[in-house]
Amino acid sequence: MANILLVEDNAEMRVLLQDILQWGGHQVTCERTGQDGLTTLLNTDPLPDLIISDLVMPGMDGLAFLQQVRQNPQWSRIRFIIMSGDAQAERLRQSHVSADGVLPKPFSLDDLHQIIG
Repeated sequence: MANILLVEDNAEMRVLLQDILQWGGHQVTCERTGQDGLTTLLNTDPLPDLIISDLVMPGMDGLAFLQQVRQNPQWSRIRFIIMSGDAQAERLRQSHVSADGVLPKPFSLDDLHQIIG
């Protein structure tokens, strides 16, 4: 199973996703903001196999976090999934930084498992 870094500012959503992913056999580290996610990446060995990040967060949002991950050669190959409500989908399309996938909110358990692979 995968080692996952989950970055989500909504506490209820973060705990729910953590429980679901752990129930699925994944190891999950949770952070609240993109900046917290970067700090975790700097201090984590081994690196996660997958990052799942919300798009809209206080401070460093998901796109800025994704851009920082992609710019670091040690992290650039980590799979990165962005969670986004439909209202933010256009913002993702206009971004020059590419995620490996987008998980539109709301999503089903099947959607989550399918995008994790």
